[in-house]
Amino acid sequence: MQSVDLQLRHKLAWDCVEADGRWRIEVRHRDDVPPRDVVELLARDHLRLDGLLVRALQQLNRGEAAAAAPLLRAFAAALRRHMQAEDRLLARELTPGETAAAPLAAMLREHDEIRGQLEAVEACLGADAPEAGEIGAYCAILSGTLAKHEHREESGLFPLWRAALNDLPKPMREDLLARTRSALMV
Repeated sequence: MQSVDLQLRHKLAWDCVEADGRWRIEVRHRDDVPPRDVVELLARDHLRLDGLLVRALQQLNRGEAAAAAPLLRAFAAALRRHMQAEDRLLARELTPGETAAAPLAAMLREHDEIRGQLEAVEACLGADAPEAGEIGAYCAILSGTLAKHEHREESGLFPLWRAALNDLPKPMREDLLARTRSALMV
């Protein structure tokens, strides 16, 4: 199932159930089931944020800065909430010991860089007549930074966080998921 899910770009959710000595697999579209844990919630939020930025970039590529502005403002607010949840909530609760120190430090450093790039985008939006080309250039830089950042998080830090989650009692995992969902406002 993991291989099929990889080929379909992580669009599947499945449960394996044993009944009467046989295995049964229930497969659904990932969007039709809630996230199983906080790590999956964050990965889904990465996709949601990427989608917002793509829609804004499409508007900018058509020279429609006014149409892109609300999308970029929503994107910036959502991205800040996402980084704050990772920095202030999850880093404290899911990063035990030395194993995660380097990936965590990289995440925090990259978050500062991303915040700086967001400020540049927002400064362009604050102009009397926002220029689509200028905003688009800053957004392109931000898009590249985010792509690398998300990959590093999902391949380096998220597995460590998932292992830490697995060590927590179920009520604590559920509470952390609820608090993270609330912080992201999704």
